[in-house]
Amino acid sequence: MRTALPSPASLPRAAMVALAASLLAHAALLSGERVREEPTRQMRAVTLALLPPPSVPMALPEPAPPALPAPQAPSPRPSTRTPRPAVEAPAAAPEAPLLRLAGPAAWRYRLRQGGQDGDALLEWQPQADGRYSLRLTRRIGERALPALESLGRTGSAGLAPERFALQRGGQDRQAVNFDAEGRRVSFSASPAQLELPEGTQDRLSWWLQLAALVQASPTPGGRWRVWVAGLRGELREWVFEAVDSEPDDVGTLHLRRQPLGPHDPGVELWLDPARAYWPVRLRQGDPEARGYEIRLADVNS
Repeated sequence: MRTALPSPASLPRAAMVALAASLLAHAALLSGERVREEPTRQMRAVTLALLPPPSVPMALPEPAPPALPAPQAPSPRPSTRTPRPAVEAPAAAPEAPLLRLAGPAAWRYRLRQGGQDGDALLEWQPQADGRYSLRLTRRIGERALPALESLGRTGSAGLAPERFALQRGGQDRQAVNFDAEGRRVSFSASPAQLELPEGTQDRLSWWLQLAALVQASPTPGGRWRVWVAGLRGELREWVFEAVDSEPDDVGTLHLRRQPLGPHDPGVELWLDPARAYWPVRLRQGDPEARGYEIRLADVNS
């Protein structure tokens, strides 16, 4: 009867070694010569066969590298510059007032000039094509004084002179030319060519232009500005202020030009609101010396 051997896997390592030695001894008895020739080889083979395979150490997973902290944005350095104030968009320039000019008219004035009495006629002729003519003639007795004539165009901004002339005997003796496209003003009595400011007037057209400006904005105590070109190459800004009227001029707006210098003869005028602020009286300098004054006598329109 054969005895069942225990499974090598169920025996401890020392028992397996003893079992292997016992088997080797039995084998030597059974096959004497064979065992003697190769005892070492047989014993090594049996031993290796009975020994369990060497346990291979399980590879352990390498530990994961420690998580690096998320990069942080560098803290901003404090600025040493002075913060600039917010730049506001420039305010839109106010629109020029829409100036209304009177229709065709002929205005007669009483004239006082150089201590003498005379008369004056102001003729205003706007045309359908947008052009105009403005002419002032003066007489003292039978003597005709130089006439003033302004020619140009009209528009929403009022008068835009193109030529102003001082006339003697019906001929231009001195003139001022306004080049609106080239923005220049030139003079026959001077080589000067000056830049032309917007709304510039001549020595006659400013009467109506100022009346239209006041009519568009009749602010009590206000100021009104007009650029005026003279015959001798001068171009100045005239600033008018409202002043108290004299007792005999009640109902009119009395304006006075700010002095242009220490020898300025001065300019004053009186505008009638009932006549669209048309000048009913104007004085430049001393009418008893080299200045003159005109007062409205009657009107035909």
